[in-house]
Amino acid sequence: MNMHGKSVSRVMDMEFEQRLVHKTFYETLIDEGEGDVVGALGDVFFAAHRDGADLSSIRFAQGEVYFHRRDYEAAIFKWENVHNELRPWAQKNMADSYYELGQLRMAEELYRSVETESETLQAELILCLFSLYRELGETEKADEMVKRGVTLYPDYPNMTEWARAFFEEQGDWESAIELALGEAVRTSSRRWADILTGYVEQGHARTMAPARFSRCLALLYETDRVKFERLVQALWNGYRDGDLYFSWLAEWNRLDDELALGRDYEWKRIPALLAEAYEGLMKGPYRWKELVEVIPPLLKSWVNMAEGSAAAVAAAALLAWSEKVPEAFAEDIIRDAAKRLMGTRGKTREAALALFEEMAEWAEAQRAGAHFRFRWLMRRLADAQGHCVLIAGASRHERLAFLRTLVGEAALAAPSAPVLVWKHGEEAEIVKISDEQFTVFSNIEEFQQASGGRGSRFPDDAVIECTAPFSLLPQGVSLLDIGPLGGRASFDHEALISIALADSVLFLLNGDDPFSSVDEQLVFQLRERIPQAPIHFLLPPGDGMVDEQETMSIVREIEAHIRTVVPEANVIVYSPHAPSRSQQQTLVDWLGELGRHRSIERRETALLATIRQFIAHLFRQRAEAESRLAESIVWKKEMAAKLNGAIHQLGDQQEEKTARIVKSFRAVLEETRTALATAIPDMLRQAADFVDDDSDFARLHLELNERVNERIRAYIDGEVLPRLHCALNEWIAGAEEEFNECQAFLYEMAEGLNAMFGEERLKLECDFRLLADWRRDTDRLINGVQIDKVNVFLRRTPSQLLLKGAGKLLGAFPQNKAMLAQRYRQWMQTQDYSDVAETVAQQLLMPFAWFAKSLERDMARFFQAPSAVLNETLERLELETVAQERELKQMRTHPEAYRDPLVLFSIRLRQCEQLAQAASAAVHLRQDINNPIGSL
Repeated sequence: MNMHGKSVSRVMDMEFEQRLVHKTFYETLIDEGEGDVVGALGDVFFAAHRDGADLSSIRFAQGEVYFHRRDYEAAIFKWENVHNELRPWAQKNMADSYYELGQLRMAEELYRSVETESETLQAELILCLFSLYRELGETEKADEMVKRGVTLYPDYPNMTEWARAFFEEQGDWESAIELALGEAVRTSSRRWADILTGYVEQGHARTMAPARFSRCLALLYETDRVKFERLVQALWNGYRDGDLYFSWLAEWNRLDDELALGRDYEWKRIPALLAEAYEGLMKGPYRWKELVEVIPPLLKSWVNMAEGSAAAVAAAALLAWSEKVPEAFAEDIIRDAAKRLMGTRGKTREAALALFEEMAEWAEAQRAGAHFRFRWLMRRLADAQGHCVLIAGASRHERLAFLRTLVGEAALAAPSAPVLVWKHGEEAEIVKISDEQFTVFSNIEEFQQASGGRGSRFPDDAVIECTAPFSLLPQGVSLLDIGPLGGRASFDHEALISIALADSVLFLLNGDDPFSSVDEQLVFQLRERIPQAPIHFLLPPGDGMVDEQETMSIVREIEAHIRTVVPEANVIVYSPHAPSRSQQQTLVDWLGELGRHRSIERRETALLATIRQFIAHLFRQRAEAESRLAESIVWKKEMAAKLNGAIHQLGDQQEEKTARIVKSFRAVLEETRTALATAIPDMLRQAADFVDDDSDFARLHLELNERVNERIRAYIDGEVLPRLHCALNEWIAGAEEEFNECQAFLYEMAEGLNAMFGEERLKLECDFRLLADWRRDTDRLINGVQIDKVNVFLRRTPSQLLLKGAGKLLGAFPQNKAMLAQRYRQWMQTQDYSDVAETVAQQLLMPFAWFAKSLERDMARFFQAPSAVLNETLERLELETVAQERELKQMRTHPEAYRDPLVLFSIRLRQCEQLAQAASAAVHLRQDINNPIGSL
């Protein structure tokens, strides 16, 4: 059959391979529309068999038909007998059959055994193995297969889709993103770009290196900028606040430089991202070294892409940074930013106030103070309805005298306060403001009582603001007096920070020497410090001003001289101590006119200048805090050394007093013991008088023993105990004297140490209750003495036994009694009774000896409280010192932790200043346009 020959020699093109893939090769061997496929193939088979042709292709086709009819065993049998070029496909189909039969390991073995050069078959084998491993639950092998397929045959139908579905199913987002990245770049497919962006938007790319997206971004920039912006936005939002944020910023800056992004396209998303990134970096917890690497190129990108008002903000930021790191910006970039800044109409008041609030909160978080003075100052400057007049010139005394003509005695509420402010209000109120305090008083009396009277001194940062219904002070006008602004003002004084409040200046002249060189110098300083505040002059009438015409002539002469320095100045004649009604009314009217002229521009400038002062103040405060901390550490170490010395002195006192008191107590006991050792033997020898000739010598030893015990008891009760009691009271009195000496010593010690501490930190009180305890214990011991009978004459010594025996034997014979009595007396008078005396002393003094052993413990109790106070104070001081040393080390080791935020605040301030200057220039430019030179 010719058909068979054609099938064998057919070139296996793609269409043919697809028939093999779908197992429809059999359709090439039979007529189209054949109903009985099996019968038709059978006919073909027998015809080929008769011709002696190769039957492999027919068997291959028969296997396909059996496979479609789910007769997998028959299909396998047919395919086993295929031995031509279709053999690899037959093996693959056999593996498919085993797969369908559930014999997965057999299928795996067959799939892996196929050897072929056909890329289609190789791709099919990979997909089959991928499906098989998923069926087996062998995820790693399935992953390996699908990744190999994507690498080798990415264009094979469904290869990448299978891979994508598998990666999503497994939650393997890194592989999914790599697939989408690769396909987006390889195929330039917008669909794959959308898939990739979706993954990033879902947050799956946060841990991937930003550089991996660069090729795709570059491609999208060239082909589809809408999708480029969307992917950039997704990446930016994903990396923000993550560990790779700065890597992303660095990569973006590199891309911006490489792609030369600019204004050739109307960017919708990226300028806002750049603005948000810049703001976040400037407000975030980042160090200067990190920011200086990424912000300058970021600003270049922002300036190039922003439009409208955002372009002005970007330009201002770039110019502010260029002043800090000029080496990071080329001259043409700075010039371009300056051009873009020109003509801006943005207002900076809200931005300045927000910046200050942020700085104040940061300062509080750094434990750098509450800064009530600066808060008050910023609040006053933000009040666009007020007008503040600075009273300058003359002496403080003269200025206050003038102010009394307007505000009365309120001018003298706090004459020594560095800054005084008066304003009209319906209710009286005095506010005392410093950096660390804000105190409100309802009247002058309450304020002066709390402040210590008129003569009280105030710190350099104190501000006193007095509000009351001042009839001569127009609504909205406040008067400001700054103490250091005298004839030779020091503009370094802390109080001069408040000069920013001045909307205008009223300069008091000396009637005898108006506008002297000193006044002129002060005016120059004021114009330099508050250049936008107009200066007006108050001239007291001098001795030569006798009539109105002459007065006006002198005023015009002085005014002409003043206007050589202050061209716009006005001169008002006014007697500062006793003004006339007309003078007073003229001044009041003039103040009212001033109140109607307010300069928003000047207030904004003053706001920014005050913030700059605040930054400088925080820098100084840090240096001062470091210096104070170092001084505090030195002082605390010195105090610790003194406390150590005090503890050793107290220990020496305790040891000395304890030894002395214990020694004196033992001396009392020893004295008593000595007395007993002398008296008792004498007493016992004298007991020989109890023996006479009529004594019952058989019982004499018993009677003698009883009588001497009675005598000993009477002696102890009558003499020893009273004398001992008296001696113990004297001992307690002596101990009290010692204790008083100790307490006096400790009082003196505490006074000296407290003077060094500057507070009553130490209270060294000893425990004098110990004396009462001793009195009670000694009384109890004296009253509780119990002496057992002493065996004096009942002991079994040889001499006593001999006398007892003789008494019993010879006592019955009268002629022997005299001799026995004599012998008894001699014996009693010659005995050594020291052991008896020792026994009695031991019984008597044993409780007192135990008491003596507790004296050291009692003395420790006496000194316990002051010792504990000293040791606790020392321990607390040492802990404070260690904490301060750690803090100082941190401050010195990492100064950037405090310095860097302030540097960033200063840059943001400079940015506000740039915008304010540009707005001011725009205002003046519009004014010049509206008022051409020819119309002046």
